[in-house]
Amino acid sequence: MHTRDLPSRVLIVEDDIASQIFLKAVLKPFGQCDTAGDGAAAVRAYAEAALDGAPFDVVFMDIMIPEMNGLAAIDRIRDYEAHNRRSVPRPAQVVVVTATEDSQNIIHAYCTGDVFAYMKKPLERQEVEATMAKIASALEAAL
Repeated sequence: MHTRDLPSRVLIVEDDIASQIFLKAVLKPFGQCDTAGDGAAAVRAYAEAALDGAPFDVVFMDIMIPEMNGLAAIDRIRDYEAHNRRSVPRPAQVVVVTATEDSQNIIHAYCTGDVFAYMKKPLERQEVEATMAKIASALEAAL
């Protein structure tokens, strides 16, 4: 896999600073990483990036975050993508990150949020890297 095939923009939505730092360190080789600490900030960051002509390719979304939970934020991001196809040429690949094992949230994320992967905390570097490799392969196959 070549560097050009990798995602170039990653949005990390996490209210825990240690988790933000960990994900940013692991995901840095995959592209530019930006962070948001709550769901409302994530939706704003996503829309602003798209309007600036540099939409996010990947979103790592914690479910249990303030202001707007992660599932609601994913729904808003998907709605934004559906109504702004010119500024978002392809939907972001979303990876749900959570400490809970709530099957209802997992089902909702996959069915209505078009989620690429689900990861349970605590996250491990190898698992995050493997997920990003799968995302890069999926993006390459879609070209």
